[in-house]
Amino acid sequence: MANVVAINQYKLKRKRLEQTTVDQDRRVQNQKWIECLVKVAKTQDQSAFQSLFNHFGPKVKSFYVAHHLSPQIAEELVQETFISVWRYANYFESNKGQVSTWIYTIARNKKLDYFRKTNRQINTTELISDDIAVEPGEQYTTRIGEELTFFLPQLPDEQYEVIKKVYFEQLSHQKAADTLNITLGTVKGRIRSAVNNLNKLMRGGL
Repeated sequence: MANVVAINQYKLKRKRLEQTTVDQDRRVQNQKWIECLVKVAKTQDQSAFQSLFNHFGPKVKSFYVAHHLSPQIAEELVQETFISVWRYANYFESNKGQVSTWIYTIARNKKLDYFRKTNRQINTTELISDDIAVEPGEQYTTRIGEELTFFLPQLPDEQYEVIKKVYFEQLSHQKAADTLNITLGTVKGRIRSAVNNLNKLMRGGL
């Protein structure tokens, strides 16, 4: 029994170390996006804005499509999201989060606004899934994001590995499946299981 506990503690420490390494890489990348956003805020630099759009636009669209919105609606919401990025760039505070978190928060709010307008119900699992989509390796400014950062390493190994590949390393579902030598369906199933388990963890434990 003691050996099992020791092994589990070792695995948890290893996962947290991996997450720390990812966080360090993200901080370097984030500095680039901060510089772009500052240029947009101060001088309405269109080249900097285009860099932000080219990098985050497809990711934001995938976020919308993943929530069962049509490509057309997703594209419209992407446009609305980046109009807000352009208008409110000067409100970004680098000491409170990362650029990607800020952009995804705008996207999440646009999605919720759209759901309210169309009378679509949103459950807790969807909200947690949103936070996973908002690059879970980051330090969020929201309470739920901070909890996710804490709970992710507590997932079963096979679920954590899929989450790490898809959201930390930003691989496509198919690429993650190829890398882990599992089927695409297994990747999607483990992501769903991870969301359900995170929901349970945040409610008091598996």
